[in-house]
Amino acid sequence: MLTLHTRTLDPLSRALRVAAAEKRAMVSVREVEPFDADPALLALDPEGRTPVLVDSAWGHKAAIAEVFAAFEYLEEIIPVPPLLPGGPLERAAARALAQRAARAFGPVVAVLVREKVAKRALRRGAPDAAAIREATDEAQQLVAQAGEAAEAHDYLTGARPTLADIVAAAHVSVLDFIDCMHWDKVPSGRAWYARIKQRPSFRTLLTDTLASHSPPAHYPDLDF
Repeated sequence: MLTLHTRTLDPLSRALRVAAAEKRAMVSVREVEPFDADPALLALDPEGRTPVLVDSAWGHKAAIAEVFAAFEYLEEIIPVPPLLPGGPLERAAARALAQRAARAFGPVVAVLVREKVAKRALRRGAPDAAAIREATDEAQQLVAQAGEAAEAHDYLTGARPTLADIVAAAHVSVLDFIDCMHWDKVPSGRAWYARIKQRPSFRTLLTDTLASHSPPAHYPDLDF
């Protein structure tokens, strides 16, 4: 049995959930409080990061706390359907693009989660309106770039979705959950995200809830 320790507003937690669903893996998802230290999680990763993948099939219940190692682990134990299809060059390109997506989107998502959700939940002062505007503008640019990259073949690296699409779209799902997307301004990005959002593996994210924040009405809609 695989167990995923995740946080709702952590994009890479979401990406690992989608990856596991693409693999039709039997998983148990343990949701960690979004902004609190968690003793069970700290026992697996001293830094308290999410996501953490635990495979109880091993006697010592191996825990994988590095998300890209967890993606590779899933790819090895459940090779079909592949998250990294094609030959060596195609797989390398998908890996590289997935990591670039995490580096590009990650800081933007972190700012917006902090300013729009965490500050209120933790009572740490008023949101910084300028920081929100700047990060929101950057988010639109990144989603537009993803849409433009996918226009020729529907997905970021070709005709089939790969780990790169999963990682990028998981970040976008957080932006959408906290109502930071202006979809009318990024039509190509909207079309690409809609294709990912409509996959059965992505439906698990569309029922997410959070006590400290309600997503916009359009968030769970496949036709948005």
